[in-house]
Amino acid sequence: MTLYHNDMSSCAQKVRFVLAEKQLQWHSEELNLRRGDQQRPDYLKINPKGLVPALDHDGNILVESNIIVDYLNESFPQPALMPDTPLERAAVRWWMKKLDDGLHLEVAALSFGIAFRLQLLEAYDGDSQRIDQHLKAIPDAYMRDVQTQVMAEGIESPRFIRAVHEFDHLLAGLDTELAQRKWIGSDNMSLADIALAPYATRLDHLHLQGMWRDRPHVKRWYEQIKLTPGYQQGLADWFNPQYLALMDSAGADAWPQIMAILK
Repeated sequence: MTLYHNDMSSCAQKVRFVLAEKQLQWHSEELNLRRGDQQRPDYLKINPKGLVPALDHDGNILVESNIIVDYLNESFPQPALMPDTPLERAAVRWWMKKLDDGLHLEVAALSFGIAFRLQLLEAYDGDSQRIDQHLKAIPDAYMRDVQTQVMAEGIESPRFIRAVHEFDHLLAGLDTELAQRKWIGSDNMSLADIALAPYATRLDHLHLQGMWRDRPHVKRWYEQIKLTPGYQQGLADWFNPQYLALMDSAGADAWPQIMAILK
């Protein structure tokens, strides 16, 4: 089993989380996304979208993180990461679908607008033509569109402002959900918790913990999931100090303006 991934990719984090919870052995093929490894011809043969993660299991290639984690849970049933009842399983899938329906692009807008846009400006010394060429080379049209919309105005762009409101709405619903259950969709940790954990982590790393300051159930859930072996091995062990420092510093600078957006 070979996983093509990146240390700080939210989608890769959830797959590593499941691999760790199920104590599976796997070979790491780590891609440097800032260097553009995901756009190499050999990797585009694996995933033409140029996105991570991708899983090679006995020569069978799987892409899209929610599909991969569902596949792993069915292929390796213990420990079970889906609830027993059909109704609870439907609830878990409903929360996971929110990510595929657009929330993943919202966190991309937040991350790029606050932090990674600054990296791009520095890498190309503010040269708008070279930056435009970089953006046009992104294979996935949706990710290319998000970064292009946010590039010029950063946290003042309408696309960034929309992302802030979308995540505020998600956290409001999540707090209501977690007021009724210990975990998302059921009283046991499931794929929904694993799928959403990287997104809460990204908000945390972007210095946006204030978004759940008045949402005690989200705060409790986030603190408890960080204690799991899967989180520690699948996420924390892979945290990149360089990116943590960038996101925290840029996020602290952006937080007053984000508070104004939320008001």
